[in-house]
Amino acid sequence: MPSKQARVLGPYANGDKFRLVVCEGGGRKSVVVTTRDEAQRVKEQIACMLGARPRLTIGEALAEYLGEKQQHGAVSSTIATLSYKLGQFLPGATALVELTPARAEQLYRDETTRCGRSGRPVAAATHRGLLRSAKGLFRWAVERGYLDRNPFDGVRPVGRVNVGKAQLRIDEARRLCAVLLEHAETDAGAVAVLLQLMLGLRSSEVLQRKVRDVDDGGRVLWIPGGKTRNARRRLLVPELLQPLLLRLTAAAPPERSLICGEPGRAPGPDFLRHRVHRYCELAGVPRVCPHSLRGLHSTLALEAGATSGAVAAALGHGSFAVTARHYADPDTLRNTTVRRVGEALHQAPPRRPPPALSTAGLVEALRRLPPAELAAVLAAVGASCGARRPGGEMDAALGPGSQAAPACRAACRAACRTAAPRRA
Repeated sequence: MPSKQARVLGPYANGDKFRLVVCEGGGRKSVVVTTRDEAQRVKEQIACMLGARPRLTIGEALAEYLGEKQQHGAVSSTIATLSYKLGQFLPGATALVELTPARAEQLYRDETTRCGRSGRPVAAATHRGLLRSAKGLFRWAVERGYLDRNPFDGVRPVGRVNVGKAQLRIDEARRLCAVLLEHAETDAGAVAVLLQLMLGLRSSEVLQRKVRDVDDGGRVLWIPGGKTRNARRRLLVPELLQPLLLRLTAAAPPERSLICGEPGRAPGPDFLRHRVHRYCELAGVPRVCPHSLRGLHSTLALEAGATSGAVAAALGHGSFAVTARHYADPDTLRNTTVRRVGEALHQAPPRRPPPALSTAGLVEALRRLPPAELAAVLAAVGASCGARRPGGEMDAALGPGSQAAPACRAACRAACRTAAPRRA
């Protein structure tokens, strides 16, 4: 009978301490430690010593995790972002099994007080997103059998997330656009900002464009891929931007970067942020981030009457829910709803056609008319009531080209047959 694989059981409460049970070679041995966290750490160490699982560092586990995500279709920009952020957040040289829940909690608390490049503490959305990414990494490690539990499971996010970026007012956006057009002939950065404002592009979608993406004489801009599966799209370029794009593509090789920060060099990640801040100051409007222009694009499009589905598609979103939550101004959404309700209330209800009468019903109605009114009705359909005529004369009076309906013809014949006796 084959021997069972060596394993570690527990921890179990043992008075005010905690006990582990090591099963190996048919025997059992207990190990008692002071705290649950210490018991968990010792358990992982013993398991690695017994060869039950490989002893990976956090950095090695992260590399394997990102490799699997890439195989499952994650785009390169997502992989690079996760690698950078988690690599900065987690102690890569530490063994995976040595990260305790207490240490995970402390790592997150330190992140919430860290100051970013602006000199201010990082936003709640930033450190909450980092916590979600860390939980995802360690959840994967548990599924792979590298850990028994996720040390980040008990870490609760803090802070209130501010949904959406501050946006320029409509008049401010017009002033910014005018300044950008003034400088677009001499600065490719101004063209880049105009693309983001007028087409609603992500910063990466602007900076990664190639010369060959400008198509059909500058009328079309291709976005072959991006952050999500919905990022692939073909956008029509406004007329005032077409000559600016053609100037950037003139005599340039197809694979060259469309927007160059310096001659011959692709722009860096801070290129757009610096350009947006510079032109906001020149236009005398509040400084906003590049991503805010993407939200402003959706707000202005909805104000102009674009449908929610069209706006979401232009931004590369799978549904309008993402657009509404993170991009469009809430007041614009409310005003659009109010406008549609007002239009619905001002529309006159459709008129219903009168119920159709049968031949018998029409005859009965004609018979009830006074002689003068009956004569007027018969005259209107081309019949003469001055004398009694046979049915054939009635057909001749109406004529083959008459517009009277067949039911009206039959009713008029019957009325003519009864009209003479009534007059007599």
